[in-house]
Amino acid sequence: MVTPDPTASPAATATLTSDGFRPDTGVSAEMVGRPMRFASRRHAATETYAEVAADRVWRAQRSLGVSGDGRESIHALLQETTGPWGRLPVGTPPARAGWVSIDGSPFEPSVAWAGDVPGVRISLEPPGDGTAVSRMRDAMALTRRLAGRPGVSVDRLLAVEDLFAEDDPQGYFTFAHAVAWRPGADPQYKVFLNPAVAGREDSARRTGEAMRDLGLETPWRALADHLGGAFGPAHEPVAVALDLTGGRDFRAQVYVAHSGVGAAGIDARSAVARDHEPGLFARALKSVNGPDGTEAWRRKPPVTTFTLDTVHDLPSATLYIPMIPVHDHDAAARDRVVAFLRAEGSPAAAPYAKLLDDLADGPLTESFTQNFVSYRGGPKPRFSVYLAPGLYRAA
Repeated sequence: MVTPDPTASPAATATLTSDGFRPDTGVSAEMVGRPMRFASRRHAATETYAEVAADRVWRAQRSLGVSGDGRESIHALLQETTGPWGRLPVGTPPARAGWVSIDGSPFEPSVAWAGDVPGVRISLEPPGDGTAVSRMRDAMALTRRLAGRPGVSVDRLLAVEDLFAEDDPQGYFTFAHAVAWRPGADPQYKVFLNPAVAGREDSARRTGEAMRDLGLETPWRALADHLGGAFGPAHEPVAVALDLTGGRDFRAQVYVAHSGVGAAGIDARSAVARDHEPGLFARALKSVNGPDGTEAWRRKPPVTTFTLDTVHDLPSATLYIPMIPVHDHDAAARDRVVAFLRAEGSPAAAPYAKLLDDLADGPLTESFTQNFVSYRGGPKPRFSVYLAPGLYRAA
């Protein structure tokens, strides 16, 4: 490892090494580059993306017993947010599969439990005309449509947006967004940025520069120094997320993928986090995915998300555990997750299993919709599941 210069800026110390860097390392988008076919049993081919997305959010809320807007209100918000592409019929697959969803859809719902309190979210990625430039253009327009919404501030994003915009964008995605519904409150929004937009070798430097410009130099330096000042396949920045809010509530998240690293090594890389519980991430990985699966994780590696804010000198950390294709189908993945949650005493085990049944597009032994689950311990554990809508399969 490189010993970082303590007088250098985070942007300078955050480099990406090329050792062991191969095309099959890093987080992949399962459907990108593959022809797709419409395969939903629940939804009609004539339904629009906004209609299906609203239905998935509404069904998730109903499954969880969460009070919230009705299906029509959710649809109206998503229609306004997605714009023209939200009116496209789901029966015609996108010209290029989406990154945000394991089935290639341009959206993917998720549910997060903070303790026993659930919340529903959805990630959105404009499909464009199949080109990266069109997807980037449409996503930037989406950001600007959000600017006037209650509680939304895009100022910090605009301060670093140029770092993540290129004439010839590289990688699986350019920009994506997420909206989260909270009972009795306005929706919250987030934007996802691709630090490898000009190539993976530049992702760490670009991430470090953004963190500096966002006023997050202290927690970023702590993270970069903990990882030895050099990044590579064992800990590669693959996405950056920014809350579209202002003031002290603002947070940035750096998603670090771990290719070819065992559970203990991944756990050790989270030790810089202020909420680190030694051994927890290793236990979660082994419980959900079995013995060290470094070959499977090279195809779709685990990810640690480090959350940085302006209040703390150290980041917090959340583990993202890959589900499909590590598991053969949703039922197998569900059984491992339920066992882990019960062993940890999490109240999310039963509602998570019910959610899968309520949203299933067919038998769980035949579906492949669980992208990741995430987990963070502490006095109020946080657990999330990311569920594709099940619209498409490889042709």
